[in-house]
Amino acid sequence: MKLRPFFLYTCLLVSLTGCQYNQLNIDLDKKDLFNFQFDSSVPNSFEQKLAILFNTEKEVENRQNQILIQDYILNKYDVYGGSSLRALEGEINLEIHIKMIGNKQISKKLVSYKRYKSNELNPFAQDQMIKSLESEMQKELIDQIIFEVHTFEM
Repeated sequence: MKLRPFFLYTCLLVSLTGCQYNQLNIDLDKKDLFNFQFDSSVPNSFEQKLAILFNTEKEVENRQNQILIQDYILNKYDVYGGSSLRALEGEINLEIHIKMIGNKQISKKLVSYKRYKSNELNPFAQDQMIKSLESEMQKELIDQIIFEVHTFEM
């Protein structure tokens, strides 16, 4: 009876090592190899955050890989529930479409969702909370863009 779990663990370990499972290495030295182009719907704050990471301000003609960022859409939904007439929660979703052009062409839609409590009595505080959530969601999308760019390189 003790031989069966030992056999299963051994098969599991052999299969994991046989797949050559290893960590994804991100090389930030290759960040100057991409030319970013933005749609008119993309706000300047998002462009500036990407410019810090990828040096998009320098226009270099010999960059062969282009990344087009389009359709920046921020949607807000109110979630109603219970006996009250006002919303209890709100949901914000932010989505962008990216198109990576190089040796191959890949088009993806990246989405980030956040929920927040909308029982704030001060409407200005709620607006500031929504702005801070949007900034946080932009950072999440930038992390997703970094991941997609580095998997595109491989």
